[in-house]
Amino acid sequence: MQSQKVADNLDVLEDAISPPELEALKRFKGIILARGYQYPARGDDQTLLRFLRARQLDLKKAATMYGEYVQWRRETKIDSILQTFKYPELDQVLQAWPQMWHKTDKLGRPINIQILSRMKVKEVFHATTEERMLMRALWVWEELHEIKLPACSKAAGHYIGRATVILDLKDVSVTTFTNGHARRVLLKMAQLFSRYYPEYLGRLIIINAPASFKVLWELLSPFIDQRTQNKIGIHKGNGLEDLLRTVNEDDLPAFLGGKCQCPGGCEHALTGPWNDERYR
Repeated sequence: MQSQKVADNLDVLEDAISPPELEALKRFKGIILARGYQYPARGDDQTLLRFLRARQLDLKKAATMYGEYVQWRRETKIDSILQTFKYPELDQVLQAWPQMWHKTDKLGRPINIQILSRMKVKEVFHATTEERMLMRALWVWEELHEIKLPACSKAAGHYIGRATVILDLKDVSVTTFTNGHARRVLLKMAQLFSRYYPEYLGRLIIINAPASFKVLWELLSPFIDQRTQNKIGIHKGNGLEDLLRTVNEDDLPAFLGGKCQCPGGCEHALTGPWNDERYR
């Protein structure tokens, strides 16, 4: 019965599962049960497969990674963060660091756009603290899992388990990457995302990357496994060809080279299936 249950659930997995992955998933469940790592809130097939893929189907390494994840969730009480964490300084932070969730890509994945070209680091950390920014990042990742991805799945008619991220670095100063606050926060975010949110990145497109970007890349790349690095495109120019391979032109904001011009500006539109009552 257990093996049949796994097989019946495969049609909702985002990526086609290979026979070795299917076999690993069955065995992985047994190992988790034996080690006492059961965690109903995040013990579904999709989550387990994330950890398996993050460790190239190495069952022992994946089980260790998942066990640390379960312990971390219990210790931090992360399950309640969407209800308990409040961030009244959000508007101030967004003014100093424009970022948004805007529509979906060609595969139905939610798109997150980070406009570091307009980031004012001093103003960001005048409005908030490093600790609260990290808590906000955890809130965003939990909300992605609990709300955005399920809504995108309903809208697409099939399972969506990853997001696309666009990072605009046009005219970003080297001081943005060397600022102590920014370096510590970005490094901690990379560590948390790598350890506890594997396989949530579908595509990362970095555009207008200046020469100084290598400072940030050298800081973050040790925490990005090769499988994830293969999903990253880095462009010195506007990367429009890559963007349009990933996002329909009508859904890509005009300021990134697309045709979308939401009333009031795409950065304020909050447009996506997660804001449509049909998919909530």
